[in-house]
Amino acid sequence: NIAMLLLILSIALLARAAAIHEVGTRQRQLYTSSFVPRRHHVIAAFGNPKYYSDKFVRADRDGAQLKVPKFDVFFDELQKVSPLVKQALHEENPGGIAAIDDAADVYTWKHMEHHPNRLISQVDKIDNFQDHGVPLIRVRSSLRGPSKQKGIYFSELISTTELRQKWDATNKIVETIYNAADLDDVKKFQGDEYGEPVMFGVGYVKTKQSVVSPREQMTLCGVQNFPSGASIVWGVELEEDQDHLFPKDQPKRMPRSTSHLFAMTLIPTGQETYDVEYVLQLDVGGLPGWLLGPVVTETVKKMFRFAEKYCESGFEEGGELAKRLATLPDDKEEESSPQSDQTCVLDEKRALLMPP
Repeated sequence: NIAMLLLILSIALLARAAAIHEVGTRQRQLYTSSFVPRRHHVIAAFGNPKYYSDKFVRADRDGAQLKVPKFDVFFDELQKVSPLVKQALHEENPGGIAAIDDAADVYTWKHMEHHPNRLISQVDKIDNFQDHGVPLIRVRSSLRGPSKQKGIYFSELISTTELRQKWDATNKIVETIYNAADLDDVKKFQGDEYGEPVMFGVGYVKTKQSVVSPREQMTLCGVQNFPSGASIVWGVELEEDQDHLFPKDQPKRMPRSTSHLFAMTLIPTGQETYDVEYVLQLDVGGLPGWLLGPVVTETVKKMFRFAEKYCESGFEEGGELAKRLATLPDDKEEESSPQSDQTCVLDEKRALLMPP
């Protein structure tokens, strides 16, 4: 039909534009003088140093040390762009999406979509946020799913290969490189105001060849749980001085995608329901912001569409999520158990992501 033909034509035009842009980028790189600082090349895109401290925690292997973020600086920025992050941090009984007053936003957002009764209830963006040349995207949704370990199982949608590839056709590798050896070490640096860290580590992601060449990321990520039942999944690209953490079985460096800012916040709205706000500023080297914005937005929407069915499977006998939850400890049990190789929720299946 006509609508399908228009959709196919639009996709083809976007793919052609992306391919043309990448060819142009490669040609310009051929003529780039050697004295241009390395940080300006597409292969070197790194995290903002303002988010990182000079503190480290022990990793779980190889004697590695993991850089600790400046939690106050990072979460201050997150709560400026995400009302649900602010609720999770400061409210004993957060009200979720219904309690958000968009007029109170710190920054000026473009409201792209607003459908209160749909799965994707709102989409907003800020073009060229903090002069990075790419938009900051904010997507809101409301879902039904089990309350048990919701921060963990929801983070796995984007951070485990078997789930990620069910909605993201471009993903090739998503894996944990390192986890913190002891989450108490993380807690000492972050303080009590940022909840309970239940995950902290470094993840690696690599994409497949598509209209652009393969990209890779190395991201510091974590999951914070709060007494209200809220959870924040967060991430930020690592700096260049952490390149030694790249996985040894991936020696060839690819053009680097960069998550300048990422948070996915879950706020309970009932015993089996919760609101989710997904905030992401992603830079895929070689793609202009005007093209990247719609691509990132549609990718996040795909994640929520898959999440809707996946979360419902948590209530079904033999359902995919129900089987996964059976392998995880109860929330209270996890909080009261000492961290050890046997009880740590950071099991070998967990990958700390790398947002889409």
